[in-house]
Amino acid sequence: MADRAVSEVLSFALVFSLIVASIILVSVSGLGALQNARDAEQMENAERAFDVLSDNIADLHKQGAPSRATEVSLGEASLRTGENTTISVQVHDGIAPKDVGTWEIRPIIYAGNQEREIVYEAGAVYRTNRDGGVQKRTPPILVSDDRVLITVVGTTASGQQSLGGSTVLVRTSHRNSNVSFADTGGNIEHVNVSVDSDPRREKLWQSYFEREGFTCAANGWCNFTSSSGDIQRTYVVYHDIAVEIDQ
Repeated sequence: MADRAVSEVLSFALVFSLIVASIILVSVSGLGALQNARDAEQMENAERAFDVLSDNIADLHKQGAPSRATEVSLGEASLRTGENTTISVQVHDGIAPKDVGTWEIRPIIYAGNQEREIVYEAGAVYRTNRDGGVQKRTPPILVSDDRVLITVVGTTASGQQSLGGSTVLVRTSHRNSNVSFADTGGNIEHVNVSVDSDPRREKLWQSYFEREGFTCAANGWCNFTSSSGDIQRTYVVYHDIAVEIDQ
């Protein structure tokens, strides 16, 4: 009888331990899956918000709207203006290159967990992580064999801004637009563009330019040359867009 009692105690202890271990395993793996699902949903929501942000900023430089405000839900993420991105444009008449302009702009960055980001930069929208990223929306640049329109959407802010919390507002206002270069006489043979940004986004910018027919060099410059010899119409336009992040 004593042996039987010990056996029942051991059985109870083993069954109880198995149940506790199962609960712990399910809790840990389940919580991890829930966390991943929540993070993925937050990134999807942020991407939709940046679609709206991109459309609102397009209203400023395309439609002439004075200002727009875009609401972004953050959860545990943050929204900030990033370090300056430098965009430079040159035109080449076949004899010598001419510097059209160099602009410092501040990308707008939604920073989630595990280095995952949604970024609005010069009219384009990128989704990046520690391994790379993808371009979700292309910049307002038009390229064909006889025409090139380089539009630089210059989002600027008074220093870097960063906010967390449940919801923030991105306020954007149109300060001015400037035609930095225009040629309609077919005098330009090459257009060169350089984007000095975060290394992950630099690669995505170069991939974009290469899809548009540019040839990108190791020094960061991407060159477009018309197959017909001369680009009949060349325009470079800069839009100054002020950005403020507020709660």
